[in-house]
Parts: sequence; C-alpha cells; structure tokens
Amino acid sequence: MKKGRLVRIDIMVGLAMLLVVLGHFSVGFEPQWYSNGLHNWIYSFHMEMFIFLSAFLIRYTYKGVGSLKEYGTYIWRKFKKFFIWFIIIGLTVSLLACLFKGIQLSADYVWHSVKMLLLYPRWSEASFLWYIYILFGYYLVSPLFFRLPQIIQVLCCIGAMFLAMLDGNTFLASHEFCQYTFFYCLGVLCAQWIEEIRNAKVWLWGMLSVPFLAFTGWVFSEGLKIGFQFPQLGWWTIVTGVAALPFFYLISMALEKSKFFTAIFTSISVNCYWIYLLQMFIIWGCARLVHSAIHAGTISFIPFFIVTTILAIGIPIALAELTKKFIVKKK
Repeated sequence: MKKGRLVRIDIMVGLAMLLVVLGHFSVGFEPQWYSNGLHNWIYSFHMEMFIFLSAFLIRYTYKGVGSLKEYGTYIWRKFKKFFIWFIIIGLTVSLLACLFKGIQLSADYVWHSVKMLLLYPRWSEASFLWYIYILFGYYLVSPLFFRLPQIIQVLCCIGAMFLAMLDGNTFLASHEFCQYTFFYCLGVLCAQWIEEIRNAKVWLWGMLSVPFLAFTGWVFSEGLKIGFQFPQLGWWTIVTGVAALPFFYLISMALEKSKFFTAIFTSISVNCYWIYLLQMFIIWGCARLVHSAIHAGTISFIPFFIVTTILAIGIPIALAELTKKFIVKKK
C-alpha cells in the first residue's frame, strides 16, 4: 500500500472526533432537540465510525512485526503512547470525583479506582476513556490478525456481526469488544482495499449515502417528536454504523476541495488523541461555570454548546502544539 497521508481519512477522523465532543453534552440542562435529536443521532453510529477509522489507520500505517521480540517492542511503544495516559487521566478523574463528591481519600479508594479502571473501565469514574482501553486491545491483536489470509479475515468480519448481538460482560470491556469488533475487522479490510475505494465513482458513494440521509431525516423529524430511543441490540448500530460510512466519505470528498476545512479537520485528526483525553474536563468545567446562569435563563444552551465545543477542541490542540514546540526547542 502507498503510505502517503490520506486527506479524506483525515477529514473523516476530524468529523468523527467532532461528533465525539458533540455527543458528550449530556450535562443536566440540555434541551430536547439535543437529548432526543442530535444526541440520539450521534450515538447511533459515531463510535462505530471511530473504531472503523482507527482500525483503518492501524492497518494502513502498520510497518510489520516479524518476531516475538519485535512484537514486544511494538506493544511497549503502543503502551507508552496510549495506556500510560489512560491510567494517568483515569486516576486524575477519580481524584477529582473524590473531591467533588465529598468522598474521603484513602488507600482503599485509590485501589478501588485502579481496579475499576483496569478491569471495569465502563464503570470507572473515567468511563469516557473506554475507547482508549479497547483501542489498545485492538493494537494487541493486530499483528496476529494481519497475518491471517484475507479470506479468513473476511470470515472473521462476518462472524463479528453476530458477536455484536451478544450481551457481553463489563469485565475487561468485553461488551465493547463484542459490539465493535465487526468495525475493527471492516476497517482493516478497507485499508487493504484502499485502491478499489479510491477508484469508486462519486455517484456510487451518493447512492450508498441515501439510506443514512433518510435515517437522519427521520431522526430529526418523527424520531424527535416521539422521543425515540434506539434498541439495545447490536444489530441496530451495525446497520446505522455501516450506513454512515459512505455518507461521511462523500462529505470528506466535498470538504477536501476546501483548503480551509481540510486544514481544520486535519488538525483535529492529528490531535484527536489529546482531544479525546481532555475534552470532558473542558465540557464539565464549562458546564459547572454556567450551570446557574443556564437555569436562570441568563445564558441559553446554544451559545454554551458552540463556545464549549470550540474550547474542547481548540485547547487540547493548542496544548499539543505548545508541547511539540517545547520538545523541539529542548532538543
């Protein structure tokens, strides 16, 4: 595969990261158009798309592992990049929760926080970090999965569709692995079929986008009126998640023509890891600051929503850029 940077994928990752931030505004005073409309729409597909894109990039940037020693080096490199910060941010959130909830800090509390973070990440105080947890898990298995014949990979992808229908346990985030492994397999396969995807006609992506457009129209019309709640069965998000992929690929093709939007979404894509780690601190912090003003009617939800979204994306990017400049200057 040619290893040049894929602008369309960068834009898709940027859009997916934006949706992650927009989906985290359940702060206690959100209006119905958000909770029953935008929030429901986002959660019907956005993490499926995010896992798909993560798997695509894992495969696309993979440089090969030829021995057990190289595998150990590969895992250690990913552990330092992803899991150490998962633990640091997770424990920071637990300590802040201890402070705000008035819980007495003790060795037992710290041990319980560590145990929940490592064994039951969706039940920890930093439950929003679960994506980092399963991403590291997919990195663990990727060198093994990539060595399988493609026909076996396809069969694994088909089998993972049924895996998503299982009601997995919360232990070691097994429920999330069951729910998203299909999109991991699909992302890997699409990275291997990149040339065929590049050569597909625009009208084909337009036709494939129609079901998702129809679904979106329904959510923001009839679904909003009746307060529709999505079924808890894995098959539903497989359908909506797969339907969203050609639509957002088509959107990325359109945005690619604009240098302005390409620069914005590429910047979000490059720094999405830091945005993911830090965005909840910013959203929660802003929500606490304006909570009284929102209820008093001094500030409406929409300006809070827009400004906080910009801050939740812009501050992590600014911090990442400052860190890079500091490291370069130090060297």
